[in-house]
Amino acid sequence: MDETLAALQNQLKDSSLALAFVLGAVLLLGFVAKAQPTWRTFALILLPVPVFALSLFWPWLTWITAFYTPLLMLTLLVDAFLLSVPARYISFNRALSRKLSIGQQNQVVLTVMNNSAAPIQGMVRDSVPVGLMTGRPSKGFTLAVQVEPFSYQTIAYDLRPNQRGRFRFEKVHGRYLSRLGLLWMTVQGGRPDDIIVTPDLRRVRQMRVMASRAQNAGELQKHSLGLEGTQFSGLRHYFAGDDIRKMAWQATAKLDMPVVRTFAHEVEQPILVLLDAGRKMDVVLQGACGKRLKKYDWALNAALAFMGVAIDRGDCVGAGVFSNRLMASAPLGSGRKHLSKVLEILGETAVQPVEPDYETVMLQAARSLKRRSLVVVFTDLIDPIASRNLLHSLKSFSVNHLLMVVTFSEPETLQVANSMPDNAYDAYRKGVALDLLEIRWQTLQALTKANNAIVIDAPPDSLDEALIQRYLQIKRRSQL
Repeated sequence: MDETLAALQNQLKDSSLALAFVLGAVLLLGFVAKAQPTWRTFALILLPVPVFALSLFWPWLTWITAFYTPLLMLTLLVDAFLLSVPARYISFNRALSRKLSIGQQNQVVLTVMNNSAAPIQGMVRDSVPVGLMTGRPSKGFTLAVQVEPFSYQTIAYDLRPNQRGRFRFEKVHGRYLSRLGLLWMTVQGGRPDDIIVTPDLRRVRQMRVMASRAQNAGELQKHSLGLEGTQFSGLRHYFAGDDIRKMAWQATAKLDMPVVRTFAHEVEQPILVLLDAGRKMDVVLQGACGKRLKKYDWALNAALAFMGVAIDRGDCVGAGVFSNRLMASAPLGSGRKHLSKVLEILGETAVQPVEPDYETVMLQAARSLKRRSLVVVFTDLIDPIASRNLLHSLKSFSVNHLLMVVTFSEPETLQVANSMPDNAYDAYRKGVALDLLEIRWQTLQALTKANNAIVIDAPPDSLDEALIQRYLQIKRRSQL
C-alpha cells in the first residue's frame, strides 16, 4: 500500500513537472516571440492527462509522457521561430482624412502587406479613439484578413464621429496564425495619425450649392413679382412687361430707344449669429437620418451653413458663442477667408453646464451693431424661466434690427404627446410632453408678437435648410 501511494505521488510529481515545463515554454514564447496559444495548443497540453491516469496501472506508459512533453515544447518553438512568418515581414498602413465631419460617415482604409513567401491568416484591430463612433460596430474595430505571399489586402470600415475635437489613432494591432496553427503571432505597425473632427463641412457645402441653385431658379419669379432689390445696378433695354416706373427717360431720349433701370439686392448687409452654449444645448437629439448629436452641434452645423450662404450673397457675417458670458466671437467680415476664420474660432467651442445670461450678452451684442442688421439667435425653449428671460433680453433688437430666433422642434416629444398611454408611466410621460409643447407654443407666440421676431422651429436635421430658405426669402423681399 505504501509503495503504491509512493508511486502515485511520483507520477503526479512527474506530471506536474511536465505540465509546468510546457506552460513555461508557452509563457516564454509569449514574452520573446509575442505569441499566444490557440485552442489546439491547450488541447495538446491536456492530451496526455488520460495517459498519466492509465500509467497507474501500466507503469510503462510513463515513457510515452516522458517523450511527449519535450516533443511538444520543441514543436512550439519550431512553429514560432522557424516555420511561421516573422513579424518584420508584415506591415500596415492607414489611410483617412485628417479632417472628419461630425455626424457624417467617414471611411478608414487599412492596408495589410505581406512581404514573405508564405500566406498569412488572422485579424487586424485598429485603435479607434474614444469619442469616435463606428457606423457598423461589428466590423468597425476587428477585421479578418487573409493575405497571399508577396501581396497585400485592403479593408475598410466607417466612422461616424459624435463629438468634435482632436483625436489620435495609435498603431494598428494584428495577429496571425502560425504555420501549424498552434500560436497566435502578434504584430503591430503603421504610424499614429492625428485627426480633427470639425463641424459638418460636407453639409455646409451641400447647403451652399442648394442655395446657389435656388437663387438661379428664382430669378424670373423674383422679377415677375417685383421683388428686386433697391440698389441701382445699371441700365438695360426695355422688354415687354417691364414696369413703366423704371424707365430711364434721359437715357431713352439720348439713345432713341426705351431703356429701364435695374436694381439689385443690397450687399454687405450685416448679419450677426449668436449661439447659445448653455446647459440646455447639451441634450442629444436624433435626426430623421439617424445621426445623434448634441443640440449645440446641430445648431453649429446649421449656423455655419447659413453663414456660408450669406457670404456667397455678399453679406457681412459675424458670430458669437455665449453661456453665462461671451465665450468666443468673430467680427463682421465677408469672403471665403472670413468663413474659414469663423470656423476656426467656433470649431473649438463646447457646451458649458451653466445657465445662459441672455440679458448681458444681448445688450453687449446690440451695442456692437452700428446699423440695421439681421440678428439670428440659436437657442432652446424648454425652461419657462429661461424663456421669459430670453423674451425680455431680445427687446434690445426688436426696434432697430430684424430678429430671427432658431430653435428645435422635437418629433419624439410630439409623438409622445399624441400617443395613447397604456399605463401610469406612459400617462405621466404624455403629461410632461404636453406641458413642454404648451410652453414652447406660448414662447414662440410671444416672440412673434412682442419682439416682432421671425421664428424658425424645425427638426434638427432640416434646421439649416429651413433657416436658409427663410433668409433667401428675406433677401428677395428686401426686408432687411
